[in-house]
Amino acid sequence: MRRTPLASRLLTAVGLCGLAASSAGAANWTIGTHPCPGANRTDALHRDEDGRLWVGCGTNATGYGLFHSDDGLAWSAATTTPAGVLETFRVSSIETGHDGALYVAGTSSITGNRAMVYRVDPATEPMAVTLTLEGVNQVGRQFHVGNYRELWDGRAIAEDLNGTWLLYRPDASTGTSASDWTRIEGAYQILDLQGDGDRFIGGGGRINEPPRLFLPPLDPGDAPWDFVTFAPPTVTGWDGEIWGVARSYDKVIAVGVDQDEDIGKIFVSGDDPYVVADYVERSVDDFLAPGPGYATWARGVCSGGDLVAVVGERQPLAANTGFVLVSFDRGATFQDMTPPGVTASVSKCVVTRMNNRGDADGPELIVAGAGGFVGLFAGDVIFENGFD
Repeated sequence: MRRTPLASRLLTAVGLCGLAASSAGAANWTIGTHPCPGANRTDALHRDEDGRLWVGCGTNATGYGLFHSDDGLAWSAATTTPAGVLETFRVSSIETGHDGALYVAGTSSITGNRAMVYRVDPATEPMAVTLTLEGVNQVGRQFHVGNYRELWDGRAIAEDLNGTWLLYRPDASTGTSASDWTRIEGAYQILDLQGDGDRFIGGGGRINEPPRLFLPPLDPGDAPWDFVTFAPPTVTGWDGEIWGVARSYDKVIAVGVDQDEDIGKIFVSGDDPYVVADYVERSVDDFLAPGPGYATWARGVCSGGDLVAVVGERQPLAANTGFVLVSFDRGATFQDMTPPGVTASVSKCVVTRMNNRGDADGPELIVAGAGGFVGLFAGDVIFENGFD
């Protein structure tokens, strides 16, 4: 039987019961733990085409390895050949590539930035691991990869976690040596990069610069890395960064932080994301009410159909309190759907449904954060608790 879309179920439940959004949503969460240690963020969360979840350890000084789960609660380390090759790899991003394999990017504790991107074949047991991108001793051709993204035809970008360099692969036949890839020195630092159809979108900036968006070039003949880049309009002209980008149909949603005032920010474009003046800026504090003495920081955003989720943290980090804001109307409004009792920064999320029509057998939103925190959100729990 086809389920009623999540947005309709939640809004109906809230409307009939008079419950606040956060209290209605609280019962919908199942909380688990993934194996990455430490009190810092989870920067690599991925759901593949078969519905399997993957996390990579890498943000923390003690974090190495790749782990997978079929339900978000029980996790196993990836068994590989060569054996143990990922046990010394600090993972910054995970991507399903053009050929259905996983592409795991970061840096190695053994070879450093010589190992930049690995291809992992989840269809084999143990999983066959081979190098996709190997650094060479040249400026801009050996760095810790922050984000690696592929398009459907094998074109790919690897971006520098700590700088402005990009390496571009024009097709899947390009060699694995970084000397075979096109080297680009960007003017601005990219902090998040996503595939968007046959091009890329991104966000970034630095603490002492205005936030930046990176949209695909308007001329179809231009290279995918030749971004249209601009600072979305801010009310007070603040400096800060965009840490996450997503697309919901024609709209671009970008999240980050105003470093001048220590406030998490959300930008939502108009139907044409290239019209800079149409971006609407919102503060996380307007939806969250973090309380006196707290700052906020929006760390990630994800979307599927009309559903958009924004995740982040309250600061100081000693408070270790994350948040989850959910929109059912492509970012026009948001509701506080923070899991009850969350004691960690929440930094990544995945919406599992791609539109408003599909059936969902499992959680419809998955979030992950510091200390191995995992939260799985499913709308049917509202009905199980009698709120229908």
